Amino acid sequence: MTIAADAYTALQDAMTRTDPECRDDGRFILDDQPADTLAYICERCPLIDLCRAYAATERPSGGVWAGRRWAKTLKEKHND
Repeated sequence: MTIAADAYTALQDAMTRTDPECRDDGRFILDDQPADTLAYICERCPLIDLCRAYAATERPSGGVWAGRRWAKTLKEKHND
């Protein structure tokens, strides 16, 4: 497994025990929703550290993770 896959597995496992507010909230997957309008939800989430660990390694191209967008930079995209 990769570091990102391990981080995602840890996040998914935690989500079986804790239901984060972002679950089933479509605003977290919309690309036109500013991350700062959702950050207050993430800041009080008990899973924020696991979410951030996954997002920092995977750099998902869409959605809001741990209160921010993590899309790859142009330089990272060219190095893939």
